[in-house]
Amino acid sequence: MTNINEIIHKIWGENPVSYEPLNGGFVNFTYKVLAGGKNFVLRINGRQNDHLGLNRLDEVKVMRMAGELGIAPKVLPQSTAEYLITEFVDAPVLNRDDILTPAIIKKVMKVLKKLHSIQYNGRSFSPFDLLDKHLAGMKNLGIPFPKELNDFLPEIEAAKERFDKSAAYRKAYCHNDFYTFNMLNSDNLYVIDWELSGMGDIFFDIATLSFHDAFSTGQDKFMLECYFGQALPEHFAALNDMKFMNMLREATWGLLHSGMNEDTVNHNMDYYEHGINTLNKLKAGFLHL
Repeated sequence: MTNINEIIHKIWGENPVSYEPLNGGFVNFTYKVLAGGKNFVLRINGRQNDHLGLNRLDEVKVMRMAGELGIAPKVLPQSTAEYLITEFVDAPVLNRDDILTPAIIKKVMKVLKKLHSIQYNGRSFSPFDLLDKHLAGMKNLGIPFPKELNDFLPEIEAAKERFDKSAAYRKAYCHNDFYTFNMLNSDNLYVIDWELSGMGDIFFDIATLSFHDAFSTGQDKFMLECYFGQALPEHFAALNDMKFMNMLREATWGLLHSGMNEDTVNHNMDYYEHGINTLNKLKAGFLHL
């Protein structure tokens, strides 16, 4: 990884700057920077780009568009493919207790619909492709393929067939990493970490909330009603398919990152254990963490 002091000097030169690690950021390196009397967020991109083929400059473009819509922090022009600099939003990360309340679900769905209205066709995203990239990355890093994954291959194919038949009306610009820890909750709701964003399936975004924060059936129904105005059987079917894909994405994400051996600056996580635990939950019939 490029030394943070080198990047700080490249951006701010000899001007006095102080910085500290920010909590969160499981695969990148994120810092709060004080420069010229203002606070910024500096994110240095991690190694997952080597395996996922991410387009960091596309992310910068989309975040600028989202910032204009008021749903993302404003991006500074010095941002590059190596690092991202944004304004610092002094707001807490959305937590599980908040997201389980009707008022916050409604607020989040309003932002998500605005996010899905972004008109940018620079790249596409499929949870099925992402899963394939995770598995290919695991192979390249020599991470053993868990036998538990074999049990889900027929279900993955069935979910993909259903998606292919209905993909037209489900296609929009999506965040694809729409976890509560990627949302800053103040008077406005700001979405961060857009590196996986692209044209994709709206239900993957919707399902990320439900699977990660263990929504009840009633909360799923309310969430769908907030987004669509109603909750139809076909909505629930698509939601459950994408909960399933989110569980597999989570598991293979953990397994892939267990082989990257990156030093972390703001968390201590056993990636491999997280991946196996998620697979075991899915095997036991759970569609949530």
